Amino acid sequence: MDRFYTKIIGIPVVEDDGLRALTTVKDLVVDPEKGKVLAFVVDAGKNLIIMPMDIISWHDVLHINHRDSIIHGDDIFRVQTVQKEGTKIFGNRVETKDGKYLGNVVDYAIDNHLMVLKKLFVSKGFLGLVRFDSRVIASKNIIEILPEKIIVKDDIGTVKESTKEKIPVGEAAAA
Repeated sequence: MDRFYTKIIGIPVVEDDGLRALTTVKDLVVDPEKGKVLAFVVDAGKNLIIMPMDIISWHDVLHINHRDSIIHGDDIFRVQTVQKEGTKIFGNRVETKDGKYLGNVVDYAIDNHLMVLKKLFVSKGFLGLVRFDSRVIASKNIIEILPEKIIVKDDIGTVKESTKEKIPVGEAAAA
């Protein structure tokens, strides 16, 4: 099942007994080379994280065995490296290989079983208030994720929210 970044942020983290929330998820660390979720950030200031392997279940809350599953991000070399590079998915600029600006990432989906990036939701915006030219980009179309931009294939198909047309079934078969 796909989970959206904007819905993951803020979910409570509870111990196995589930009696009270220990903290909430503040961010995700995603490996820019493989698209795999490396960690759930629960305290950015102290760099405290939870590794995906320490999650028992994930529905409306993130269940972990014990509060000792919350560790320092510097303890995991790959997490530390990605964080130092400053590579983020959410809010990052998206361009085609030819340099055409497509917009910024306004959300993204991950597979909560495989913990991998599935889709980017990209929009252009005006003053941060109005979004237009929205599109969905499958992870297979991502060429490279850099700290300053995400580069995607030039020939990707796009889904524009504002211009979707319904084609009657009979006409779709004839086309």
